Amino acid sequence: MANDSLNIGFIGLGNLGEPLCNSLVRAGYKVTVTDLHKASAQRLLEGGATWSDDVAGVCRQADVVITALPSPAASRKVVEGPGGVFESLPSGAVWIEMSTTDFQDLQRLQGLAQARGIEVLECPVTGGVHLASSGQITVLVGGDPATAARVDGILKVMGGEVIYMGKLGSASVVKVVTNMLAFIHLVAAGEAMMVPAKYGVDPDATYRAIRASSGNSFVHETESKLVLSGSYNVKFTMDLACKDLGLVNSIAEKLGVPLELGGLTQQIFRRARGLYGSEAQSPEVVRMIEAACGLELRAPGYPDELVAE
Repeated sequence: MANDSLNIGFIGLGNLGEPLCNSLVRAGYKVTVTDLHKASAQRLLEGGATWSDDVAGVCRQADVVITALPSPAASRKVVEGPGGVFESLPSGAVWIEMSTTDFQDLQRLQGLAQARGIEVLECPVTGGVHLASSGQITVLVGGDPATAARVDGILKVMGGEVIYMGKLGSASVVKVVTNMLAFIHLVAAGEAMMVPAKYGVDPDATYRAIRASSGNSFVHETESKLVLSGSYNVKFTMDLACKDLGLVNSIAEKLGVPLELGGLTQQIFRRARGLYGSEAQSPEVVRMIEAACGLELRAPGYPDELVAE
């Protein structure tokens, strides 16, 4: 599919959707966008994207429609609701779901889409919102291999690595597992940095020692910096973290897989959400151990937001 001959619709221009869409706009694709807040599309419109006031307008002339929405409920409303994707997208087009969603609900929606001649692909992304801005985020793909091949060029524009996971649902399952690991690592990093801090060790020295050790993780290398800066600003809310932990624990229960750490981490994040609010940043979970110890983990010179390295 050539850039100049392909019409793309993009629905959902949040912290993740907007930079993903911007990669397509920069690459020269014809993109029509919509969101609840038109201000979210400002950079895209300046780059050449077209605005639509509704989902139907995004879909009517589209070859591919991409959704990047905050919850399974939001996706359901957009794709199967009145004037939604399924009512408006032409037969033969492709719907790419990039939201983090429930695999069983996605399989149900695939059945509705197929009845209308619409192909479905799931392509959740992982690696952190900051990597979406530079096109380096990892794209996990689930669905028919022929459909995946059909839109491979689009996916490679948005992501640095595109990994085909298998049948529809496979990518959604792996995506929530990667998020669960990230949240477990975040809680663990906070606890690990607090012990030396209470002993009197410089948090900067502790950060560097852990980074150079066998206990290092991607989360420590990135999100621990935000804790040390005091911003916690990873552009991912506590509400989204709790949603994803709920999804992975629900999937594990359906499959009969005991998740002791996953279940405990879900409870920890629910408690943090109760204390700091739904819109608090997910690394603010570390604030609970800071409060318990009466000591903030801070070091000068750390960035207050993440950028691709």
